[in-house]
Amino acid sequence: MAVLRARKTNNEVDQPSSPVLRFGSDKPLKLDAGTLLSPFQIAYQTYGTLNDARSNAILVCHALTGDQHVASTNPVTGKPGWWEVLIGPGKIIDTNRFFVICSNVIGGCLGSTGPASTNPATGKPYG
Repeated sequence: MAVLRARKTNNEVDQPSSPVLRFGSDKPLKLDAGTLLSPFQIAYQTYGTLNDARSNAILVCHALTGDQHVASTNPVTGKPGWWEVLIGPGKIIDTNRFFVICSNVIGGCLGSTGPASTNPATGKPYG
């Protein structure tokens, strides 16, 4: 698994505004519908610093928010982070103490593989 930056393509959908991790090159992901997805990417944002013991990480998973920008302005939509009041230096989830990771979901677009992403096997959008 490798951290990647935005890929250079003609398709704006394939140019995430966040770092991404790529999966599925060696083992495709079987979706509930039975379709295999390979490769796919998940966009994420991090806040704070991971300590040497790697014991200060907090994973925030979103369900209703639509993106990985939990504590920073979304560079695509311009919307503020959806938990900016909770996450940051000196806040309830203090990024001076904790390393916060928020990932997008498959299909969530905004950097993660979704219906408008290019299927590398066909060169056309998945959706």
